[in-house]
Amino acid sequence: MKLLIVMITYNRLKYSQKTLDDLVNTITVDNHIVVVDNASTDGTKLWLADQKKEGNIDDFIINDENLYPGKATNIGWAAGLDAYPGATHLMRLDNDFSFKPEWDTTAEDYFKKIPELGQLGLDHEAIEHPKAALRVMSINGKKLNPWPGCVGGVNIIPRKVYNLGLRYDSMRWDDDRKSPMQEDSNFSRKIQAKGYLTGHMTEDLARTFANPSNWHEFPSYYKKTM
Repeated sequence: MKLLIVMITYNRLKYSQKTLDDLVNTITVDNHIVVVDNASTDGTKLWLADQKKEGNIDDFIINDENLYPGKATNIGWAAGLDAYPGATHLMRLDNDFSFKPEWDTTAEDYFKKIPELGQLGLDHEAIEHPKAALRVMSINGKKLNPWPGCVGGVNIIPRKVYNLGLRYDSMRWDDDRKSPMQEDSNFSRKIQAKGYLTGHMTEDLARTFANPSNWHEFPSYYKKTM
């Protein structure tokens, strides 16, 4: 697997630092990392320049305004593929995520074992709901959980899905989060409409470290996302 990773940042610098540290300390597959920043004002831009100099990321893009996660991901994937045309898989990464070793090779194995897999979610907490246990399916020895019907947040798609022209909606989030459907939910439904499976890997190797205990640190962000 040759993995193009697009990490989206919007302030939360200390979260971005933890996420990137976890990523570079655990990833073993061939990769190319691009960070797309949505007009942060907390020092993120200077930090990104330093990370590129140190070789922790391959490139970064600074947007003039907050374009929100969907459009930022599209921008990063397009730019990343220009620089890393051999990518076989594309990943969206939010900047509040942690990884354990072998998350990447485990994800690679899912795509090898399940050819019809079009999107793999990595956030284990998404399938910790009691009802999720009823949805597990076993395919070629891999347990895939499609709960809750779409894959939000951090995920990987195969290049063939991107080549179909599928992209995230470039939607903005209103202040009360009343948008008809999140951009990540729509993206999963587009992939499913092409006949591909979507679901989460069942191994507890990656998860968000954002939870009710620390939402108060960035209330305006989590009001919109949670």
